[in-house]
Amino acid sequence: MSVDFALLLRLEHAVADILATPEPAGRPVLDAIGRALGWSAGAMWQVTPGGLRCVATWSTSDRFAAFETATRDLVLARGEGLPGAVWQRGEPAWVREFGRQAAFPRAAAAGEAGLSAAFCFPLRSAEGVEGIVEFFTSTLAEPPPDLVSTAKSLGRRIGDALHRARAADAVRRSEARLRAVLDAALDCVVIADADGMVLEFNPAACRTFGYRRDEAVGRELAELIVPPALREAHRQGLRRLLASGEPRLLDQRVETTGRRADGTEFPVELTITRVAVAGPAVFSGYLRDLSDRHRVAEELKASRRRVLEAAVGERQRLERDLHDGAQQRLVGLGMTLARARTALPDQPARAAAILDDAIAALEESAIELRDLARGIHPASLTRYGLGAALADMARRSPVELRLGELPAGRFPPAVEATAYFVVSEAVTNVARYAGTGTARVDVAVSGAELVVTVTDGGRGGADAGLGSGLRGLADRIALLDGTLTVDSPAGAGTTVRASIPL
Repeated sequence: MSVDFALLLRLEHAVADILATPEPAGRPVLDAIGRALGWSAGAMWQVTPGGLRCVATWSTSDRFAAFETATRDLVLARGEGLPGAVWQRGEPAWVREFGRQAAFPRAAAAGEAGLSAAFCFPLRSAEGVEGIVEFFTSTLAEPPPDLVSTAKSLGRRIGDALHRARAADAVRRSEARLRAVLDAALDCVVIADADGMVLEFNPAACRTFGYRRDEAVGRELAELIVPPALREAHRQGLRRLLASGEPRLLDQRVETTGRRADGTEFPVELTITRVAVAGPAVFSGYLRDLSDRHRVAEELKASRRRVLEAAVGERQRLERDLHDGAQQRLVGLGMTLARARTALPDQPARAAAILDDAIAALEESAIELRDLARGIHPASLTRYGLGAALADMARRSPVELRLGELPAGRFPPAVEATAYFVVSEAVTNVARYAGTGTARVDVAVSGAELVVTVTDGGRGGADAGLGSGLRGLADRIALLDGTLTVDSPAGAGTTVRASIPL
């Protein structure tokens, strides 16, 4: 069969038109070549790290469907089958009586389809062989004139197109991975060019600074997120870096101030790096909102300050109680004993009466000291543990205190004391504010924590941030790395829950 030069030229133009489309597909290329040259079936293979893989098939009849299926299922190594052999040699190849070639994996399928000859040529780019194209026929016995030169020309065109498509796909995949990383990042990522104009603004930055991405991209970074007082310093630093190339803040973590879209300013941790790309400088900034960290630090300082003030206040109270109560009684007792010693030789009856008064005063002083000590730390808690101390509290409680199941074992003294005072303060609040005469206490070990819960059915509305008692409890619990929660909806009672690490 002869193929004229004009047909081959038109074929090259047709293939070039297909390859010029944004997404050149293998099947249209196979169809254009196959129909122009009178082939019956064809396939396009792509070189991959795992070998040659079929990316497209084409035929003129359904009777070649089984052969197409056999082709699509194959993965060929270098030198394997007709495509593998052409890949290895890098030159076109013509095979007669293809269906009888036992060395070819699809020989039997080709024979059943009546395909008797095959032509295969490589698709080359500047980087090497990108793929393989093969065609089969039932009628051609000899290759058409100029077929090899035309195949080489087509192979270069198609190979270049495959290389461009593969490079474009790699870029798309890379951009997709970058976009996924930016979208998933918890920190703000802001990318800017040498002029300080925003090129990228990830979702975390949008949430933190209050801008949409389309509002941020294309604007000057200084105007966008830098407070007015710091903008000129920011611009001067950028100009100095571009002029001298000497970084002062690059690749360092610094704490500074950011500005939201609504004008509010807040502390941020900032790291700036220079992106390694050719051409004008590009910088990437990584920012983290430190508002919560600062708030926690301030709350910790305030908590420690309140604990210190409470300790000082308690010492002062003890000093007053001892001075005004037991100390005065003991001083008076000393004077009474001195009078008794003076009266003892001459007035034994009077001395006996004075000693009786001294004994009574001593008993009153002991009771007063015991009551004072009980206000600091109940003796039953020290001797017998939390269960016994809570049982004593229930007997003395101004409200009916119902105790749930209590742990029988002992816990560290600090844990027991904290749990006891949680219940004591909560029960006191029930008596004062809840408007109910009953409360329930439950204590349980949950994992590595002792969980103390006090509930009542009163009027609710309690606020742990307003009452000094609950706030003091929260401070005490925080010293043990525990937590205190208060759930008190209006009209639905109050639940105080303390979790104290063991």
